[in-house]
Amino acid sequence: MRNKKIPVIAAACLVFIFAFAMPTNSMPSYAQSESMAFTYFTNWGSAGEGDGQFDGQNDVDCYNGKVYVPDYANHRIQVFDPNGKFLAKFGEGGEADGQFHKASALSIDQQGNLYIADQFNYRIQKFTADGQFLGKWGSEGEGDGQFLHPHVPANDAQGKLFVTDRDLANVQVFTNDGQFVKKWGSEGEADGQISKPESAIVDSKGNVYIADYGNNRIQKFTNDGAFVSKWGTKGVADGQFQGPSGLSIDANDNIYVTDKNNNRVQVFTSEGQFLTKFGSTGSGDGQLTDPEGVGVDKESGTVYVADTGNSRIVVFKPL
Repeated sequence: MRNKKIPVIAAACLVFIFAFAMPTNSMPSYAQSESMAFTYFTNWGSAGEGDGQFDGQNDVDCYNGKVYVPDYANHRIQVFDPNGKFLAKFGEGGEADGQFHKASALSIDQQGNLYIADQFNYRIQKFTADGQFLGKWGSEGEGDGQFLHPHVPANDAQGKLFVTDRDLANVQVFTNDGQFVKKWGSEGEADGQISKPESAIVDSKGNVYIADYGNNRIQKFTNDGAFVSKWGTKGVADGQFQGPSGLSIDANDNIYVTDKNNNRVQVFTSEGQFLTKFGSTGSGDGQLTDPEGVGVDKESGTVYVADTGNSRIVVFKPL
């Protein structure tokens, strides 16, 4: 996986919802406007091994005023403030507790615990928000609780963790301390089947969304894994994809999708209605090259994009 302002892009009208439970039990501090729009704010990062540099950052998430970035081939997690100031890092290459062999993606629960997909150690590792190791689970294989290519995990409010496996074409469900619960999905194109699944995300009602990369669509499931709906086809038009990769969700249950090979982010309602898009191909301000991950600050509505091909994080603000 891998200041000139861009034009503001407006889209469809939305219903303003205050139904999302924030980690701090506070309501979001931003209001969703009738016309949803984003503008470029800043970016940070470059290729390398130093603090604030990246080698294949594929994901990004935020919690309590901090931005967390899994730095894939540097085998570490880097932590920044919302403006890109480097704050901390943890992890190194290896197989021991707290070490990584390709830190691929992460999820953050309501208590601020981090769940890291340690891709080629075939496991999930759990840490506190300041990087203290808490636990691990998984091994190489095709059985329950095993992985061949663990990808982006997602937490729900009930303490469950959903982990996609790109090679096994399934979703495995665990408790937040690693106990296997169930799995669903199989390789294919039919409803409920998936091909090369990338990210997962969970909405305020517990519904689970999967970036079905190989089928160029998003699929929506109940919390128990029953198919609900799908949207997307291959293409470049609004609502179409060429490699849907990263997923995130805002306080209004809108779904943000990094459309990797179209070099943009698309935003949809939880029912799959297209709302807006932003980003274009390139390395300039507000442009993207092979973006993989996306994270939304649910209080401010700020969007952080893992601009993998440009080895940086690009930040957009809502208007």
